[in-house]
Amino acid sequence: MKYLIAVTLLAAITHCHDAALPTDGIIGRVNGSALIEHIEADGSKKTRAARTGEKIYAGDTIVTADQSTVIFHVTGAKIEVQQNTRFVYERTGDDKQVYLQSGNAWTMVEPLTGNRKFSLRTPNSVAAVRGTKFFTFTDGRNTGTCHCEGKIAFKNTTSGKEEVNDRDYIMYYREGKAVKVLIEDLKKLGLPLGHNHSSLSDSELGKKVNLTPAQMQKMQAFVDQKFAALR
Repeated sequence: MKYLIAVTLLAAITHCHDAALPTDGIIGRVNGSALIEHIEADGSKKTRAARTGEKIYAGDTIVTADQSTVIFHVTGAKIEVQQNTRFVYERTGDDKQVYLQSGNAWTMVEPLTGNRKFSLRTPNSVAAVRGTKFFTFTDGRNTGTCHCEGKIAFKNTTSGKEEVNDRDYIMYYREGKAVKVLIEDLKKLGLPLGHNHSSLSDSELGKKVNLTPAQMQKMQAFVDQKFAALR
């Protein structure tokens, strides 16, 4: 009888612990190696291997290794968390927020209704969406967002400037400044058009990236020139 009571109490405590942590996040797929960092109520950090089907709670961080990708699902959205990335599920419920601390993420959000909201934060920007698809990266120097579908409301948290993106261009942020790379710019540079941002050949979000390293360097040089022209 004592054993049965102990087991029952343990189950009740575990259930209460799960109920106290809000989430509708779940890992849909893991390619390669990734970790989940979870902060306990006492402030201690626990790390475990990321596995398909595992719940992700508010405050958890997904950390991907080299050549590794995690597909993260929440109600109304899917996010491809790419290699060498730190990605935090900051806020759950009807007002969801995720934080791309470093690395790359490709995000697809279904059209939102009622009071539901979704935003993606970086160290120097916030993108609020109502139903769209966009690719974001941050590398310590640049933060960039490629608008693929729908509408995104950007805010540069360094300068305070806000702008709605509803056409096809890439927004770059650096040191409180912002520049755009338009379709016309890509054509002049001879770079491929389209929105192939996946690191996987069979991603549920879309096609694999088709830029070569040389083309990426060409794009970066062009962006550097645009920032230099602002000084």
